[in-house]
Amino acid sequence: MLEINVLEKSFINISGEIYDSEYINLVNIEDDKLALDERTLFLTRLEKERLNGQPIKNYNDAVYVFKYNQVFGLVGDVPIKEYNSGKIKCHELVMPDTVQGMLSNLHSYNCEAAPVLLAHRKKINYSYYISEKKYVENFSLNGGLEIYVFCGKEAAKITKEFEDEESIYVADGHHRLYTTSLSSFKRSVLSCLISFEYLDILPIHRIIPNIDAQLFENAKEFIYTKFNVMKENTPLSKGKIRLEYEEEKFVVSLIELNSDAFWNNDIYRLNTQIISQAFRIFDTGSLQYLSDTDLKNYKSSPGKKNILIETYPITKEEFINCANNNTIMPPKSTWFAPKFPSFLIFKKYS
Repeated sequence: MLEINVLEKSFINISGEIYDSEYINLVNIEDDKLALDERTLFLTRLEKERLNGQPIKNYNDAVYVFKYNQVFGLVGDVPIKEYNSGKIKCHELVMPDTVQGMLSNLHSYNCEAAPVLLAHRKKINYSYYISEKKYVENFSLNGGLEIYVFCGKEAAKITKEFEDEESIYVADGHHRLYTTSLSSFKRSVLSCLISFEYLDILPIHRIIPNIDAQLFENAKEFIYTKFNVMKENTPLSKGKIRLEYEEEKFVVSLIELNSDAFWNNDIYRLNTQIISQAFRIFDTGSLQYLSDTDLKNYKSSPGKKNILIETYPITKEEFINCANNNTIMPPKSTWFAPKFPSFLIFKKYS
């Protein structure tokens, strides 16, 4: 039985502004007001003053049902014991340096501001709960996002929908979950739960920056010798990537390995067969990453001397099988969409 809980003390930003899912993860709230201060280094003083002035509203023992372009989901509280017990399935490698920084930040703030994205199999009829109109308040926000706030018994009724789920799957937020599991005082995680029926898995493309022409020619010769190379307009599919450097473009068929799903994961094969062997790059931290949206912007003004590698996404079935088999994919293997905005719903944890 899977446990999903109501948010004991939470807030919603009622300014109407919507922020990117990766905008900000943690904030301070004092006297029911936003209180960003000098600890938030990546924002200017003026930006913090503007954000601190945005109105927020408090709800206790609440969950937030949302509707966005026919996508439904729930923002609630997930006990970290469900992660520790293996009911929350993970698929991506966790980086120790990232976790160390996040653990330190937990002590500097008192509220989560961006939910972990969790995918589940069950289809929940949120339209029914909305139609009953037992929510305490609803908000229509920019971009067509609608939020319905359920509190008390009505909120608990919705969380019970998850009791017959055996597992849920981490779509985004591996580091936040792992960091909470190491914390001595934080026992749960602000989470956005969306059914697989509403989610898409998109590719994450790579850029190898600052490659000189001779290194590219050496890598190209290696690739043409070892791999099946196709014309640039060949449609991508599982096992195929597209390389672009200056005016040259071609599609490469990665070598299939006689092994399990992990070893035939496209990103693993890309890392080991192309990035490491062909370009002799062994630290993937030097790469840059692009979502599909970023890719369109990049192609309008490509960087000189950069190698662009376009990838193909894994299927939901592949993703579920990997997670169920405790297979750890390389970092930046999946990009789930849609993602819930950050700086919209806040959960007080300290």
